Amino acid sequence: MAAADSWEYPAQRKFDDVAPLAEVDPNDKAAVLRSRALAVRESWISAMEGRIVQEELKKCYRAEGVNHYENCKHLVELYMTSLREKRVEGWRKIEKPSA
Repeated sequence: MAAADSWEYPAQRKFDDVAPLAEVDPNDKAAVLRSRALAVRESWISAMEGRIVQEELKKCYRAEGVNHYENCKHLVELYMTSLREKRVEGWRKIEKPSA
């Protein structure tokens, strides 16, 4: 087993740059699949950002006690915005034309 001082963070995965779904040729199936994966991945990332805000709000609520209405207001507003805007959308919803 390696020593604790030699431990490093694992390398982050680098994804290829992919064109958005609206710019991809529908006949190129591989490009469509890559673009779908990118859209779903970005949707999940934004949803997880909302979860992080929720966890910070819980910490603030517990730490502030009766003063949480004043001291955690900025987190509540950020969390409410994330609930409205940061939802996970599947590729079927993303792929539909907005008419």
